[in-house]
Amino acid sequence: MEKLKKGKGSSFVRWGRKTCPNTTVLVYTGVAGGKYYDHKGSGTNRLCLTRTPQFDNTAKPPYYGYLYGAEYQEIPGHLNHDVPCSVCLAPQSTTIMVPATLTCPPGWTPQYTGHLASEHSSHQGGEYICLDGSPEDDSSGVRNDDGLLFYLVVTVCGSLPCPPYINDKVVTCVVCSK
Repeated sequence: MEKLKKGKGSSFVRWGRKTCPNTTVLVYTGVAGGKYYDHKGSGTNRLCLTRTPQFDNTAKPPYYGYLYGAEYQEIPGHLNHDVPCSVCLAPQSTTIMVPATLTCPPGWTPQYTGHLASEHSSHQGGEYICLDGSPEDDSSGVRNDDGLLFYLVVTVCGSLPCPPYINDKVVTCVVCSK
């Protein structure tokens, strides 16, 4: 943990949780945000937004993107709940997300496991993330405001080789550090 005291290591976002694994240090806890689910513009990456935003006096320009909060969609027991997140610092120098498995490559340390999540297949593009396997709800609310939406990802056989993959299975993931 000496590396962490000196600010060395690698960071990752733990999506769906307000805490970090106990082998890491919490940098900050926040709420997930991003573009509105069916907008063509704005960013496509998901953000872990601070709970203490700061603003300056920059005037609103004539053209701009939007930033929305995030909700779980079709995640059992979490429908329309806001999504928490935490930014964590691991003592290892590299952190990766490995989709479609629950185990890290040899020599890597697992940080957390979960399920691959993204936008619904009919929505505008978005990135894949590893949603914690035991997601929490954020205390900021449960409303159907939409915004950025988190859906689980399932497999589709064809160009995806089956076997070893199986059609219509929820995809797992693991976040690993080394």
